Amino acid sequence: MLSYKEKELIKDYITRHEFFTLTNLCDYLIENGSSSKAYSTGKYKIYPQIAVVVETYVTDSIIEMSRVENDVQYKRIGELSINKEPEEDSEDTEETEEDSEPEMGQQLSLF
Repeated sequence: MLSYKEKELIKDYITRHEFFTLTNLCDYLIENGSSSKAYSTGKYKIYPQIAVVVETYVTDSIIEMSRVENDVQYKRIGELSINKEPEEDSEDTEETEEDSEPEMGQQLSLF
């Protein structure tokens, strides 16, 4: 799992670059202190974790994705909000014992 600092570095990189690949982004994070461990294929072990974070920006229509050779290229099409403080769970969102149990008729089935 990526640290808060690594996620902020990803935001910084996306803000500064209109076009980028995940490999470029991995290199940037490694230059800034992330693990450089790699699989036997040569792909960095942080690659899938970075892909998950970047995918949230695709879902939010901030960047768009296209396939390029053995990598994925991204283009920034929206603005990222710069959030310097880590998101904290507020006390208002804590579930009470009553809220955690589903009401009759709302129970999910496994089948």
